[in-house]
Amino acid sequence: MTLSLKEVPLFQGLSEGELNSIKTCLREKSFEKGEILFYEGKCCERVFIVQSGRVKLYRTASSGREQILETLGPGDSCACNPGSSTWACASTAEAMTPAAVWFISRNDYVRMVNTSSKISHTLNRLFAEKLKSFGSLIEEVSLKDVKKRLIKFLLDMLAETTHKSGEESVLLIPFTREEIAQRIGTARETVARYLYQLKRAKLIDIKPKQIIVRNKEGLEKLLL
Repeated sequence: MTLSLKEVPLFQGLSEGELNSIKTCLREKSFEKGEILFYEGKCCERVFIVQSGRVKLYRTASSGREQILETLGPGDSCACNPGSSTWACASTAEAMTPAAVWFISRNDYVRMVNTSSKISHTLNRLFAEKLKSFGSLIEEVSLKDVKKRLIKFLLDMLAETTHKSGEESVLLIPFTREEIAQRIGTARETVARYLYQLKRAKLIDIKPKQIIVRNKEGLEKLLL
């Protein structure tokens, strides 16, 4: 199913005329899994909106380890601010799956923000949400041990999307263990080890591309 501009949070509430004007500024491009949309530290020349697939934004430490900042799906935007030619991208964007995106040039983006109070207000809200999310990420990485970070990650995903199977919650996992490790700032082997510890404790069960949460309360107690 093709994503429409009305479904993009950044453009919600705009009139048909405003949406048609934006359409003339969009450039569509497809990426294969693993392809880079832009690199950290490079000049920020355009904003992208995910049309289909998933894109990860991450920073690379001096050790070479990646730290995923967020994962974007259809309708999500990097929502950065390329208003200045000296503004550099704060992260690298990489396609996690085959993906299609819309690009908006810096000049067109700045013009839209300056001429539309709705887009400006929505952008401020998106910035606030990202700051809150990044604040939580900093807290998780710096203040909690790896096992607690993994449990918090599972519980957060559980709150976002679950499918009931009897009295258990089936958590669909669209990430590999490597991607989970990058998200919580650890190694893939560590994620695998703690997942099997939780399984042996009968708190979860592990299936292909899904985790069954058998004891949510038990997981929550481990965060205390």
